[in-house]
This record gives sequence, C-alpha cells and structure tokens, in this order.
Amino acid sequence: MQAYTPPRETAGFFRSKLVIIGLGVVVLAGLILGVIAQQNKEIKIVDDRKSYEVTVFGGTVNDALAKAGIKLYDRDLVEPGLKTRLHEGMKITVTRAIDVNVIADGQTTKVRTPLRTVKEILRDAEIKISPLDKVEPQLDDELTNGDIIRITRVTEKTVFENRTIAFKTERQPDNRLYRGITHVVREGKNGVAQRTVKVTLEDGKEVKREVVGEKVVKEPVNKIVAFGTLREKTVSRGGSIRFSRVMVMNATGYTYTGHNTASGIPPRPGVAAVDPEVIPLGTKLYIEGYGYATALDVGSAIKGNKIDLFFATEAQADRWGRRKTKVYILE
Repeated sequence: MQAYTPPRETAGFFRSKLVIIGLGVVVLAGLILGVIAQQNKEIKIVDDRKSYEVTVFGGTVNDALAKAGIKLYDRDLVEPGLKTRLHEGMKITVTRAIDVNVIADGQTTKVRTPLRTVKEILRDAEIKISPLDKVEPQLDDELTNGDIIRITRVTEKTVFENRTIAFKTERQPDNRLYRGITHVVREGKNGVAQRTVKVTLEDGKEVKREVVGEKVVKEPVNKIVAFGTLREKTVSRGGSIRFSRVMVMNATGYTYTGHNTASGIPPRPGVAAVDPEVIPLGTKLYIEGYGYATALDVGSAIKGNKIDLFFATEAQADRWGRRKTKVYILE
C-alpha cells in the first residue's frame, strides 16, 4: 500500500502557521513580563531609625508594610497614609507613638502620641496653654518615651490698695509767744493714696506683687505749730528778763533735808532741783510765781519735765504744792 504524501503547498502552509503562533507566544510572554516588571516597585521604608527596602507587586502602603513585616500599634503615624497607592521609589515613614505624662491643673494626664515637640504634643492632646503659663521643657524641645511635661498656670490680677500719706508739721514763728512756747494752730490730717497693684499667681498661689500705678485720693493736711520768738518778759516785780527759751514744767516744793545740794552748797531759797539732762546744773532760771533761781540740785524723783523748788519753811513748800508753771532759761 502506498503512503499519502500531502502536496508541497499544504506542508508549507502548516509551517508558516506554526511560526506565527510561536512568534505570538513570544510577544505575549514579553508583554506579560513587562507588565509584571512594571507592577514590581522598589519601596524604601523608614521605621523610626531602621530602614528597609522592599520590592512590592502593585498595591498600597499597607501592602508594603506587610511585605516588610512591620506591625503598627496604637497612634503610630504612617506617611503617606495606609491606603495610598505605591509608586516606584516611594519613601514610607513610620513614626512610633511615645507615652508622655503631662502634669497640669493638679492632675497627671498620660498622652500617647506620634508627635515629638512639646508644642505639638500639647496641641495633639488638646491641652491649652496661655501666653503666661510656664511650660517645662520648652515648647520647641523634642521628647522621648516616658518624658514629663510640667505646666504651671500663671494668672495676673489687678487689686487696689490704700496707703496712708503722713501729714507734715509746719512751724511758724509767732512774736506774740515767748521763746520755747509753742501753740498748735491747726491739727494735721493724714491723706490717702490708692495704689494699683499687679498680683501674679502660679497655680493659684501668689508669688509676686508689683505697684504699677498710684494716685492721691485724699490730700494730707499739714499740722501748723506756732513757736514763740519773744526773748523778753516783764516780771511781776518790775523790769524785764531776757531768756533763750521757756518751758512749761511740773513744779513742786521742798525744804531742808539736812543734806547739801548736789553742787555741794547748803540749800537756800532760789535753789532748784532739776534733771541735768533737761536743764544743766548752774543754769540761771526765772520761775513764774517763784522768782529767780539757779539749777543747783538734783533728786531721784526729778526726771524729765520736772523741777523742785527750795522753800525756807515746810509751810511755804506745802502752800506751793504741785503745779504747772513756766520756767524761763535766762541768757
């Protein structure tokens, strides 16, 4: 039996078809590989201080993190966002959240945040501060896990305080008064000044007071005292005396005690016992109602504005008794 041999034209047709099919397969494979190559992307991931480079077939940022085996925890920050589509050469940054304690207003608040500066952390935690508040560390300082932020609340208020303005004493000469004699012409009255005070408080406790203003609301009234300038006095026995000053003193009388005076002489009428710190011994005097005398004696009870006058008899001393009288210090 003789085998069938196809015509030469038919065999050529089948060979051409196989070549075309083969070329198609090659082209298709190339296309597929090209698409795969385009979908594979080189991605860089920075996880805090660690860096990773991964090749990811298409997908999102979340897919890249999963490919790198990176787990996320509460408040960790990923930039760009997890749903962002990947592109060749993309850089993904993971900032790990830290725990920070904020002490303010008498309580401690635990804040978990991916932010780092004090200012950002407070804003993230919705903790408000005023321009006067004290914050430690400073607002631009960066924190690490476990750090503490302390806020001291600072407030200011204005108060008003009254201050006494002491009156002054004016002295006016009066030629109707003897030297050493004074007379109050007008009593003084204190004035009042109102101070404006800025009070600073830290966490409710006063730490500073500053006077920022003051005004007089009541003027003081000065005291006026007239002082005598007369240096001559007409005495009861006629004539006149010249004196340097006059004093109103508590005068008593005494008589012989059996002892000499402090000056060493026997007592006699015209001797006066004085306080040497007020009237020096040896000073010449004129006492109204008594007459001329000399300060020659002292006494344990004669202190300050007191004078003791010698009388010849006890009866005379008793009649004098105790009285206020003017004592002239003679020139």
